[in-house]
Amino acid sequence: MMASKLSNALVSPSKVANILDWRKAMGVVMGLDITRERIGVALAEHPDLRGSCATPGPESFPLDSISLRQDRNGALCKKSQVNEDLVSELEAVVKQHRVCAFVVNWPIQEGRTGEQCGKVLQVLDAVIDKSNCVVTSKRPFALWCNYANASNDSSPPDEWGRSTCYTQLRDYTPGMSYSSKSAIRRESSANASMVAANVLHDWVENHWAMGNFYHEKKGFFL
Repeated sequence: MMASKLSNALVSPSKVANILDWRKAMGVVMGLDITRERIGVALAEHPDLRGSCATPGPESFPLDSISLRQDRNGALCKKSQVNEDLVSELEAVVKQHRVCAFVVNWPIQEGRTGEQCGKVLQVLDAVIDKSNCVVTSKRPFALWCNYANASNDSSPPDEWGRSTCYTQLRDYTPGMSYSSKSAIRRESSANASMVAANVLHDWVENHWAMGNFYHEKKGFFL
């Protein structure tokens, strides 16, 4: 079960969109992509400030990613902890750009919430524990996963927005076993901040370009 501070700060993606609607003149949403070693950071302003959603050009832009375990002096912290520089850098970006909420990449692999999803929650919980100026109940976060990127299956969702491919059993092979480690995210060489920017782009596109109903159906949130 998630810690109370973490669960109190978790909202649906549509709630984050509503917050940005309310704060569009003076606020942005921050996208985060949390990997084993770094946190990718990106920002997105309200699409109305860029004109039509159909206007060419990115709705989000990446910033420099931040190391999870190594501070500016090269000192390493424990795997279960985050370094102080990471928290202070996040605080600085939040203050400078007037961040009003977060959209966090939820790295489902083949429909499974594996070890990397646990890493996301662990890091967010550690950041909340160290600072009351980043993620809070008044500056909440949403988990976002595009099913198209989480699975190669192209089948349409059911009436509740659930992918039908996840109800199917895998082919049995002798000695087959499953653990959360078998659903570890396949991290590519792509910059984590570019991934965060793409997550924000997908979230913006689904909410404003395609409408609230489709947004809730295509995206995934807890």
